[in-house]
Amino acid sequence: MKTLLILVRGDARTFYDLQQKSILSQLPCRCVLLVDRGNRAQFESLPGAEILETVRWKDDEQLKQQVLQLHQQYQFDGVTTLDESNVELAAELRQLLGLAGMQPEQASWFRNKVRMKQQLMAAGIRVPQFVSCSETQTVRRLLQHYGRLVIKPVDGLGSKQVVFITREDELALWEQQHMSELEEFEAEEFIEGDLYHVNALVIDGIAQLTAAAAYLPGMSNIEFSSGAPFVSVIVENEELKQRLIAHSNEVNQALQLQQGVTHLECFVTPKGEIVFVEVGLRPGGGGIVWMIESQFGINYNFAALALAAEQPELIPTPSSKPQHLAGLIGIRSHLSGFVVSSAAPQDFAKSNIQLRQIDVSAGKFSAAAAHCTDFQGLFIFDSVDGDDFDQNWREIYHTFNQKLQLNCI
Repeated sequence: MKTLLILVRGDARTFYDLQQKSILSQLPCRCVLLVDRGNRAQFESLPGAEILETVRWKDDEQLKQQVLQLHQQYQFDGVTTLDESNVELAAELRQLLGLAGMQPEQASWFRNKVRMKQQLMAAGIRVPQFVSCSETQTVRRLLQHYGRLVIKPVDGLGSKQVVFITREDELALWEQQHMSELEEFEAEEFIEGDLYHVNALVIDGIAQLTAAAAYLPGMSNIEFSSGAPFVSVIVENEELKQRLIAHSNEVNQALQLQQGVTHLECFVTPKGEIVFVEVGLRPGGGGIVWMIESQFGINYNFAALALAAEQPELIPTPSSKPQHLAGLIGIRSHLSGFVVSSAAPQDFAKSNIQLRQIDVSAGKFSAAAAHCTDFQGLFIFDSVDGDDFDQNWREIYHTFNQKLQLNCI
């Protein structure tokens, strides 16, 4: 039996499929999970999590020594993670232990947004014009040329610390606030268009399944601070779908990906041009994995673990249901307060709703969203077509907000 080391952060619900079965229990592997003190408790009851080891993520050297000792005890066959912030650490541990899989240099292409775009530009892929924020005069020229810039961390995630700049005084103020860390940020041209995400399952360098989906305008990852919902749906238009799949294939080939799951984001401009935004070497968050599972019958989190264990035969063949359009809504708020009343799962009784996840309840504190997937509730649901999808998400959103009452602070 193989032994897999999994670097784990966040919510244990990530490790359940749409039928609420543990994906670890479906792996014929011994799974050793590295967790921190804060989330250990929720993983103790996760079926298939045979061994939990508590680590401190910020103590890099101690963690590596701990992993070396664990390797002597368990003899790991692979190291993996479903968390973007641990992609480079997983690669470093593979190198440290002499294990197969993506190594640090290639892993940096999936985390460092400057290296990522440099690699893609060399392959002729359209990316936004960009520059390090440490090159202050070049940033100003870029602002003068385009009139609007996006500033983001070089290795950021979850849309944290992303800002939009339209005036030189805004830029000057931002630089003053970040003067000691300018090299940790990049500035790039603002792209006008609709945002899409494209999710590829790659085996032996070939995408076996690529799920393309749209974020509804004004309801994508970046709008969390306004409290707008996070709404997404599988792309219906066949011509656009194939163009998005081709774009994903080009990106993964340029980044030399042989095995893994990717979550790519790109803009489609009013003229139909596809412009790369970024790509992660991990399944999409915020319910995207369950939306894809609903549409195609494959849980990408499970697929990523199966590939790390070098057991791709465990991944089922994709299937798509006729008259079935999978979508999701994650409900966010820009307000903080104590919950007076909230919706319950039985308020969403329609059979087309595949997942009802409600994270607010009376008497508990609900914080304003500080991350793109800070949800008060998440729903995965099926629709017949785009019009039906639009009606369904609006109905869920209305019901949830009608039931929710906050004592705001």
